[in-house]
Amino acid sequence: MDHPDHSAPREFFSGRAENRGRVFQQQSGLQINADSLILANLTEISGNSQVNLPFSALPVTEVTATELGVHHAATDADGELPPYIERQIDQDLRARVARINRTGEPILIVGDSTAGKTRAAFEALKECFSNHQVFAPYDGPDLVTSLPALVEAKGSCVLWLDNLERYIGPDGLTPQVVSLLRRTRTPLLSTMRAEQYRQFVPSVTHAASARNDEKNGLGRRILEQINAMVLPRLWAPEEIERARKVDDIRVQGAVAFSTHYGVAEYLAAGPRLYQEWTLAWGPGGNPRGAALVAAAVDCVRAGITHSVSRELLVSMHETYLTRVGGAILRPETIEEAFDWATSLRFGVTSLLLPAEQPERYKVFDYIADEFTRSNASQIIENDSWRQILEFAKSEHSTYLVGLAAERSGETEIAEEAWRESANRGSGKALLHLGLLYLNTDRESEAVDAWVKAAEAGESFAYTSLGIWQRSKGNTEGAIEYFRKGVESNSDFAIRGLAECLDTAEEAEQWWIKLVELEGEAENWFSLAIYYDRANRKELACKNFLRAAEGGYVPAMNNYGALIADDELEEATKWFRLAHQEGSLEATTNLAMALMDHGDEAEVEKLLKDAVSAGYFRACSILGSMHYRRDKHEEAKAAWILGAENEDEWSIYNLALSFEREGQTDAAVGLYRRIVDINDRAAENLGSIMARAGKADEAMALLERVKQSMSAKRLCALGSAFFHGGHRHLAKSWFAAALDSGHFHAGCWMGEFAFQEGLYEDAERYYRASFNGGHQHAASRMTEMMLSLGKGKEASYWLRLSKGLPPARVNRSLSGRKRRGKKGKK
Repeated sequence: MDHPDHSAPREFFSGRAENRGRVFQQQSGLQINADSLILANLTEISGNSQVNLPFSALPVTEVTATELGVHHAATDADGELPPYIERQIDQDLRARVARINRTGEPILIVGDSTAGKTRAAFEALKECFSNHQVFAPYDGPDLVTSLPALVEAKGSCVLWLDNLERYIGPDGLTPQVVSLLRRTRTPLLSTMRAEQYRQFVPSVTHAASARNDEKNGLGRRILEQINAMVLPRLWAPEEIERARKVDDIRVQGAVAFSTHYGVAEYLAAGPRLYQEWTLAWGPGGNPRGAALVAAAVDCVRAGITHSVSRELLVSMHETYLTRVGGAILRPETIEEAFDWATSLRFGVTSLLLPAEQPERYKVFDYIADEFTRSNASQIIENDSWRQILEFAKSEHSTYLVGLAAERSGETEIAEEAWRESANRGSGKALLHLGLLYLNTDRESEAVDAWVKAAEAGESFAYTSLGIWQRSKGNTEGAIEYFRKGVESNSDFAIRGLAECLDTAEEAEQWWIKLVELEGEAENWFSLAIYYDRANRKELACKNFLRAAEGGYVPAMNNYGALIADDELEEATKWFRLAHQEGSLEATTNLAMALMDHGDEAEVEKLLKDAVSAGYFRACSILGSMHYRRDKHEEAKAAWILGAENEDEWSIYNLALSFEREGQTDAAVGLYRRIVDINDRAAENLGSIMARAGKADEAMALLERVKQSMSAKRLCALGSAFFHGGHRHLAKSWFAAALDSGHFHAGCWMGEFAFQEGLYEDAERYYRASFNGGHQHAASRMTEMMLSLGKGKEASYWLRLSKGLPPARVNRSLSGRKRRGKKGKK
């Protein structure tokens, strides 16, 4: 048996972005091309179920900070807010404002609740847009309805979106609306709480917990268009120093606590309000009032982001009060509870903020955000969900409750909420219902919901149907649906269609289309993957490099893997960059690149680091390195670890090790684990089965990989079949080996022909083997000539077999007249 080396093929690892995967999600089906958006049709975007408010812009000089959303803070005797302290972002903020007329660049300030972001934006508004008007829409539909007036203002009206997330939605702010505002140079000043921003644009380490819903999909795409400015909660030393110089007792008090809270945050009293709420639950406190606030917090968590009715809070709060003791706490009356919850603290704000509509309230944002951060795992009771859902039905806002319920695992509530929304004509609700049905094994209902969503004009439904067809293995059906989805330029449909088309020529145009639509480094990477799979290396390299230069880590690794054979030094540079960014695949590739010319200690450390971090594909490389150093036990230990974690090449090398040690049964068990994905395992297992006389199983394994075998391996398998007692199969493998240029097989073929009395065939095979460099073929010719009584010819071949020059020119059997019958061996 001729065994290959203990190693995986010397190929660098590449893949489809292990650090960051991109998958299809149930996102918005709304696909509006802002390049061709017609203002006359903008009202269609806002839907028919909303009340369109009149456009009401006011001069910037006439609006107050609190009117535009600045949190109430401690005021002086004249009711004035504390003086504004210059923040570190102010210079950059004003520079961006100055560019708006030229670039139309939207401005977004992100920070924790009460970090001072709205105040910073308001001060920039007053300073830079004093001659403008400002428009602060009520909600998303109000914004869309007012777009024509905003655009007609030709940059003289500032769009003010405090708490940007409130306006995002299929009937409100979309990526296309943002693009329209940018192109028409309409100034956009906006803010967003950090908690909301993180949910829309999660970090790599928290990507698994990101919200996966339609609104989040729209928000992510919008925020990717905007270079957000971050305003930290805690003030920088320079900001604190400026605050110290302000002659204002309120600011000085805030500075005293600046190591714990941001100055603006303290002034807004957010933490103190939260603390007061948490302390109010005990005897002698305000447990009923605290329960009212808890009910309002859960309304926000359940998707009711606008104000809620007094009636709902009263109905809900008993659940929370009972949970902590109920009547035994001697709770205050309901009127006293509302007075406590709505009363101003420190002249700043209250736990429950009265809304414009009578008898309606909204919890202070800081309270809801802080509770979510600190008590994210606390469930909302079913009774509360039910009451919130009934309230949402009366408000026609069940869609968002469905999203919140689905995120919380409340499937029944989500289904009921979305059914209600769907009955009111929401195609988006049908999209989500379809996914919910699919996840609860109601496939036919899922398909029906998506078909209805498509009929309602939700183009993303076609993408959902395409994904479903693809999951069923029906690629043609998936392609048909994806083609309908791409008509609305859905990036999900385009990606799905391109992936279904695989390496077909048409796929190229769709990958390029995706790049043109989004231009992200990840899409250049996907295009490069297509070229790589289509064996168009030059274009693959070009696009991997473009994505790598754009900072996309998987592309750095794949680019290095593609050029490593020809440009190892350049490849090593990219492997090292990707390794420094945390790519374990690149760490392993870097170790392989350095293996022949780098520091052995560094190579070993890299591989061990990758293994320790859970990248078990490095086990096969680490084991092979130990094996070449004759550290066979360490090699086997590395392969065992890799095999335990299903690393293909560790399993192969461990099996090969057992086979060479004579532990055939152990080797067979390991080969069988990977035989369907590893051609070498199929070869070796087939060889073992051939030697064991199990011809049928051997042939089933070997025929699959025959075309990829070397001539030497073909000959070795012929020998295995021969020793396994299958002479006829052995002949076919020896013939294949000889046809592939392995002349040692000629001796075997000559022997078979000689034994069968086919002497001329035998002579031809022996000659081919001898001419191919196998001197022992001359010995076999000598024996055959002697058995045929041809002494002179035998003498000729005998001299050749000993390396001596021939005495005279040989005459072959085919070159002389034959007499009599065929000879016998």
